[in-house]
Amino acid sequence: MAIGRVLVAVACALMLTAPSTAAAPSQDRPGRATMTMAYEVGDLAAVVHAPRTLVDVGPLVFGNDLTAPLLAQQGAIVVVVHDRWSVDRHRELWRALDERSGPLAERFAGFAGHFTVVQP
Repeated sequence: MAIGRVLVAVACALMLTAPSTAAAPSQDRPGRATMTMAYEVGDLAAVVHAPRTLVDVGPLVFGNDLTAPLLAQQGAIVVVVHDRWSVDRHRELWRALDERSGPLAERFAGFAGHFTVVQP
């Protein structure tokens, strides 16, 4: 009888301490972990959303605050620029970075070779 109680107590303890399936990541929203960084070069400022791990060559797109996180989960590097008139100047910064030069080369060196500049 005492062994039965011990087994019931152990079973209850295992059930109470087992990981909850509700806490498991959703399979409905697959995607990569992302990171967000910002830069300022002179009068140019932008926020960059990107996959945390850059393993492939992905598109470099100029997006907005709403779509940037989702695009980054799908493998894009997204540059959010609030002054739409400066997009061409930002694009030139990223082209220079892809050649491992320019003002973004030090901070964003790990991005070089992992993106292709997409035309708007």
